Amino acid sequence: MDRLMTLSERAMASLEALGLTGSEVKAYVALLKGGTMTASDVSREARIPYSKVYDALESLHRHGWVEEQKRRPTVYTAKPPDTALEELKSRQETERKEKEQFALEELMGIYVSRGEQEKPDIWIMRGTNEILSRVKNLLLNCRAELLIALPAQLAPFTDRIEPLLATLKEKGVKCLILTSPDLPKEAAGQLARHSELRTRKTMYGGGLVSDSREVVLLLGGGEQGGLPLAIWASHHGLASFAKDYFEFLWNSPGTTER
Repeated sequence: MDRLMTLSERAMASLEALGLTGSEVKAYVALLKGGTMTASDVSREARIPYSKVYDALESLHRHGWVEEQKRRPTVYTAKPPDTALEELKSRQETERKEKEQFALEELMGIYVSRGEQEKPDIWIMRGTNEILSRVKNLLLNCRAELLIALPAQLAPFTDRIEPLLATLKEKGVKCLILTSPDLPKEAAGQLARHSELRTRKTMYGGGLVSDSREVVLLLGGGEQGGLPLAIWASHHGLASFAKDYFEFLWNSPGTTER
């Protein structure tokens, strides 16, 4: 068979790692070669037992690799490889985010069940991962009101918190976000879908206040290798002060709707 009509072992292994079975790979390649084909045609061309070819084709159709036309008999057409791979990537990313959010909610529920008495009033955090973990925990615990001051330099993390903001909106949580005019339009658009967004030219750091009882204050770079620092606190006085300061900035003349 023509070398261009077959796949290398490496390509076969790559497709199988993406979730396709050997039979599905063979069926898809046969359809790329032959165009629109019946199951019998695919079985003969790909050397797949007729008893298994329908399962392979239905799986390929279900996962977006082939198009199916209900005729007598049913015929199948391979989608272009770049289209099929892009659809696969999009679907896997959506499924991954859903699994992450579900797992995070379950695990954080176990984590916080140790009780408030085990939490210090104030906790210093170092490093992006530790800070983002605490921010996600704060978002999961929010029940009524979320206030966020988001400097432009934190725009790359917008897509990390957007799914949780969407969940809070569905729960009826009021979300106000104050940010810099320099925040990229794409990031601003993501945030505006789930919150009320205003901008202010002068931003002194950033932070989050949840339900007037829990706060994360972003402090910028620290002394240990330049790691970012933040303060988490469940101290009512500090959370109230942070909320009052946020509302002062939110309603001040230098703040505008975006």
